[in-house]
Amino acid sequence: MAEVIVFTDLDGTLLDHKSYGVRAALPAIDLLVRRGIPIIPVTSKTAAETRPWVKLLTLEGPFICENGCGVVIPAGCLKGRPEGAVEEDGEWRISLGAGIGEARRGLEELSEMAGFSYRSFGQMSADELSSLTGLAGKELDQCLAREYEEPFIILEEHDADFIGKKAAEKGFHLSKRGRFYHLTSGCHKGEAVKILANLYREELSDPFFVGIGDSFNDLPMFNSVDMPFLVQKPDGTYDPLVPEDAACRVSGVGPRGWRAAVEKVMTLG
Repeated sequence: MAEVIVFTDLDGTLLDHKSYGVRAALPAIDLLVRRGIPIIPVTSKTAAETRPWVKLLTLEGPFICENGCGVVIPAGCLKGRPEGAVEEDGEWRISLGAGIGEARRGLEELSEMAGFSYRSFGQMSADELSSLTGLAGKELDQCLAREYEEPFIILEEHDADFIGKKAAEKGFHLSKRGRFYHLTSGCHKGEAVKILANLYREELSDPFFVGIGDSFNDLPMFNSVDMPFLVQKPDGTYDPLVPEDAACRVSGVGPRGWRAAVEKVMTLG
């Protein structure tokens, strides 16, 4: 059997949309961990938010944060030093996005170009953010430890497609996760997945890359793996923005669908 590598979205995919629970996926996680198959989070979360989940899930490999802007590889996880990586606190860090300051400046310019008003994380008080995200204390601090990407809400009726086109004209990428839009400096999940996939190709004789997600935001990841899977949303539907031929639909909401995807992969061997 080919040497499987699993790239996965977190929120709404491996983690339940509301409770952030992972119980339904635990048998599949345990199976992959016991077989030494890497599970690589590919998430909109910050690096600070992602590390506790990596530890909780007993994962030992790399992860991708802030929608592909950052790649974090534990030192010694892969042979040699990845090109463009910087060593920091026992990790190799690869930055694909510009800094958070550039994202915030770009958002201000974009709002003037596209004619909309907004409130971004950088503008909100801790109380306002806590009310919107449900996070507090250490979890809120981890969410605010942003290095590349600025989440924001738009305050009036708007044309998201038009705003997205204007963002692209300026070299930025606009995505939406839940109630928040995210602005990044052109990077996306697919670019980061390709970097890690190439590193694994240098080490493994026959790698086979799986991608599991729940939304259009995961499409760049789907386009960068051998076998992509789309899980169901909380209402039992599939994201209609993901083309039928872009990913295999699996039955199951969030972590239940994740487990079904992994079980499907394991039957191929």
